[in-house]
Amino acid sequence: QANDAAAPRGAPVPWEMIYLMARLFYGMRNQCEEALKPYALTSMQFTILSTLSNLPGLSSAELSRRFNVTPQTMGEMIVNLEKRSLVAREQDPQNRRALKLALTDEGRKLLHKAEEAMLGVEADMFGAMAARDREALRAALQSLHGRMSPLVEPAG
Repeated sequence: QANDAAAPRGAPVPWEMIYLMARLFYGMRNQCEEALKPYALTSMQFTILSTLSNLPGLSSAELSRRFNVTPQTMGEMIVNLEKRSLVAREQDPQNRRALKLALTDEGRKLLHKAEEAMLGVEADMFGAMAARDREALRAALQSLHGRMSPLVEPAG
């Protein structure tokens, strides 16, 4: 019965960790969506821009696999970002049929502003934690991500 005392109120005990992580995910997502509203970005659009900032030259198909969405869904997101002049498609010199994506100057500027807002969300969420606790949490999450990444990210 010690497990019952540790479980969050209303959490199904066998799924305690998953339940907590899901609750945190939805709470974080809501806060992130609110922080991104002034920039007219969704969390997914922000993540696409951030990914292209770190990995320029990905194709829409590569992004769809990375984010586990259909190519059509990713294509729609990219079209919306293109209409706002935040991303541009360039022909791949090695494969004429492939189009590589890159941030535009406007995309980089907006991403920088949105990143500041996201850092504010992170500070609000974790600022009250002791530095060593934040680092321990970061290490645990990175370890979990490393074990989970073959399940959620394509190889290559």
